[in-house]
Amino acid sequence: MTTVAPGYVETDMAAEALGRPGGAEIRAQSPLGRIARPEEVAAAVRYLASPEAEFATGAVLDLNGASYLRT
Repeated sequence: MTTVAPGYVETDMAAEALGRPGGAEIRAQSPLGRIARPEEVAAAVRYLASPEAEFATGAVLDLNGASYLRT
């Protein structure tokens, strides 16, 4: 089993939080200065569902622009 663990993603659901005064701080949590785009998350899911990712069993793929680092 593999898992995709996205942070904030540019969706309608996140728009409210990102539109508030704290939205800039949310974006600044990542060294990239932005949040993920839906197509970036979709690309990761496509990869993990493909035969090329067969040996990635047990993997957790963090898609958060380094705003959270798993230790």
